Amino acid sequence: MTASITEKTKHAYSRVAEQASSSLLRQPQRSMADELHLLADEIKQNEKRDVYGSGGLINDFEGEVAKLLGKPAALFLPTGTLAQPLALRIHADQRQRNGVALHPTSHLMLHEQMGFEALWGLNGTTTGEAGNTITSEDLKNVQTADLGSVLLELPMREIGGQLPNWDDLVSQSEWARANDIAMHLDGARLWQVPAAYDCSLAEVCELFDSVYVSFYKDLGAISGAVLAGSEAFIEQAKVWARRAGGNVITQYPQIISARRGLRENLPLMGDAVSYSRALGDALNELNGIRVNPEKPQTAMFHLHFAINAEDLSKKIIDYVNNTGVVVLPLPRAEINGEAICEIPIGRNAMSQPHSFWLRHFKAFIETL
Repeated sequence: MTASITEKTKHAYSRVAEQASSSLLRQPQRSMADELHLLADEIKQNEKRDVYGSGGLINDFEGEVAKLLGKPAALFLPTGTLAQPLALRIHADQRQRNGVALHPTSHLMLHEQMGFEALWGLNGTTTGEAGNTITSEDLKNVQTADLGSVLLELPMREIGGQLPNWDDLVSQSEWARANDIAMHLDGARLWQVPAAYDCSLAEVCELFDSVYVSFYKDLGAISGAVLAGSEAFIEQAKVWARRAGGNVITQYPQIISARRGLRENLPLMGDAVSYSRALGDALNELNGIRVNPEKPQTAMFHLHFAINAEDLSKKIIDYVNNTGVVVLPLPRAEINGEAICEIPIGRNAMSQPHSFWLRHFKAFIETL
């Protein structure tokens, strides 16, 4: 359930967070002016802007990401909200089956106004339990007559960055291919996954027919996404992107920003996962807080508090005002009277030792 927080409280949080001296959350935020100055410095000599998806800037970056993901081709797109249903539409057309199996907490189900059905003519069917990852047994229980694709999110944001067991993930992929059902990966936070599974990005993506990745969440870019798959798949994706208004005249600021984020922040993902696990273990020792999952698997986890979202938000604001330290974002959900906050680990958290955050969490909990 979405957290019920007043607009006044949201604005107050934004004001104090902008002035804070330390934050636990994600990568450091630069001002717009600083960001644009850095982008200007990133432009290579004689580099020219892309035009409607063509040019060395965009095509070289697409090739770089495709190679990283172990796929033959890739397409840079403005958003994941475009990239994902576009991929599912292609898989449906290839198989003449419009069904999509996905988890009840999938971004497409909760945060996109059901656009994959309303705009793209697909038929969603949920599988698995809301609080757990999808298993191979869950998939085997789905009616396959109209099933064209399965969408899996790795890691799963709404349940604290959980991942399925690797062997079971392999079994899911094998089941799908045996039944001529496409596997699509919602990799909005995929960059965290190799460290959790102790494998490469390409080894994860090999289990999927198509992959979406985001550049602004973990990598700190302005915006932008990539969809990767076979060469034939990407050629079809270009057609659908044009139809859907995603073939933008130029995307060079986003591409340059994504390129820099990939270079600067991807190498840190393994450290972020290790940091997240250690911090989660430490927070498990505190009273008045619950970590989900109990043992964090990736560079994110959720914290549950036995207080409603609005009241917790006001406590967070007061703490930032008094200390200059952001220990929590505003709650993203409220379930059974518990407010749930998402903790995404990046450069901000890792700039301080675990003991710094543990000390501030202890102090914050005393205010509840």
